[in-house]
Amino acid sequence: MIGVCPSCGKPFAIKQAEGGEGWVYCEDVCISPADMPVGERLLADQATKVYVDRDMIELRRQEYIKKHGFDPQPVMDAVNNWREEQVRKWAASRGWSEEEIDAWIKQMSAKTL
Repeated sequence: MIGVCPSCGKPFAIKQAEGGEGWVYCEDVCISPADMPVGERLLADQATKVYVDRDMIELRRQEYIKKHGFDPQPVMDAVNNWREEQVRKWAASRGWSEEEIDAWIKQMSAKTL
């Protein structure tokens, strides 16, 4: 998985550790891996997005920036792009057409392509 360092903007690698347990972070990251966002979600009002930090604490964007010192959105964008790329590779390996893949991703993520 590829992320973006929130301090310098440099891409870095996040890889699964051997044995499938845990994650290994690139040593070039300028911040602690524990500060990296691990998820995001919309609240019930569908207008408020919260980010989940490593301690599983949900914070709004400004709260996250205040607590951890960087904007979590570019990191989550990189993670979501990587996830979509993996889904596309998987679906293509199953013989799906580009139109089928786009329709499926749109349906699953409510995202307009």
